[in-house]
Amino acid sequence: MEIRSMRPFGVEVIGCDLDDATGDDVRRIYDAMESDNGCGVVCLRDQDLTPEALERGLGRFAKHFGALIRYDRWPGQSRGVRGCQHLALLGNYRARRDGEIVEGCRKGEQIGEFKPAFNVVEEWHTDGSFLAAPKSAIALYAPAWLDDALPPVGAATRFASCARGYDALEESERAELGALASVHSWESFMHLLERRDPKRQKITPADAAKKPDVCWPLVRRHPDTGRLSLYLNPKNTRRVCRLPRSGWPARSGRTVEEGDAMVRRLAERVIETGVYAHAWKKGDLVLWDNRQLLHAASPFDADKYQRLLF
Repeated sequence: MEIRSMRPFGVEVIGCDLDDATGDDVRRIYDAMESDNGCGVVCLRDQDLTPEALERGLGRFAKHFGALIRYDRWPGQSRGVRGCQHLALLGNYRARRDGEIVEGCRKGEQIGEFKPAFNVVEEWHTDGSFLAAPKSAIALYAPAWLDDALPPVGAATRFASCARGYDALEESERAELGALASVHSWESFMHLLERRDPKRQKITPADAAKKPDVCWPLVRRHPDTGRLSLYLNPKNTRRVCRLPRSGWPARSGRTVEEGDAMVRRLAERVIETGVYAHAWKKGDLVLWDNRQLLHAASPFDADKYQRLLF
């Protein structure tokens, strides 16, 4: 197994079959991705994995990121992967035959969740920050056994390091942000997706009530590395507030619009520290530490090309 540095950050792994990886292999991969250069991103190349093998392989990282999370389908999301309760599908790929990957699908049916991407700061986000227990890591896999499911132009997945973003701040800014938090809203996120795609299934007030807003500090410390980083989400922030001494956080003195603008400016500064844009190849498995990164999809011509990632 060979581990190489990528630029401007991240690492790639060559010569490791994740389905056969040992505990020592997984530890080496984790240590490399959490290094100063890794910044929480790793790409394992040439992975030829069935959905079941992908699920097993990702489970090997449970010691570092926690147990796999069961796929909880929201309005507008894809159906799950047959036989794999922890996997979902992203993209505009249409089934080539009845029952392909998804139980009960029909030939020609779109089987992934497709969210049109835009080159705006609001495209950048951290997954699940609106949950009571946000996701610690995320993985995407481009199946080696599937042809014509990766656009040749566009469709990169971009990453920016919130730890590097924090390091670039002035001391006075760090002190100010260390006393602030932001409110993350599942409802706001879903309404943004609905505005972008009018055909998307709409959420109901009952849906929103099941996922109330949550509040997280704007600065957090990584539990393993001890590194401080920003924690923000331009895609679903409802407002900025002061960190509470107890109970729900207090107002920060900023309007909703001012708090939203602050989060967008901070995200822009994170992006300015450098972006790793992953150009997908068949067999790529990208795993990232969701606690310290922003990521964003890149647009592609969805009328001309189809894309599918697990």
